[in-house]
Amino acid sequence: MDYRIEWPVPMDEYDWAIQQAKGWLAVTVAWEGGRRAVEVYDPDRLAQSVAVELDRLGHFIARDLLVVPSVTREHVEAAVSAIADEDFFRRR
Repeated sequence: MDYRIEWPVPMDEYDWAIQQAKGWLAVTVAWEGGRRAVEVYDPDRLAQSVAVELDRLGHFIARDLLVVPSVTREHVEAAVSAIADEDFFRRR
């Protein structure tokens, strides 16, 4: 599947260092005929976010969640490529 990742802003090394430290990033994956927002987390940040939501709301829900070892350009691109090959983005 041909696709492109739409990053939230032009990302330089400094921006990537910040995103990696935050452990979270929202991107959009676009392809001919569609686009889909994906929330990318590292495992530590995901656990923190889940704990906060459970304390606050009593539940956690996420749609189009992608967990990678670390929020780096390389990990995000590799994961998106892998799930694109499985037609993840064409499924609803």
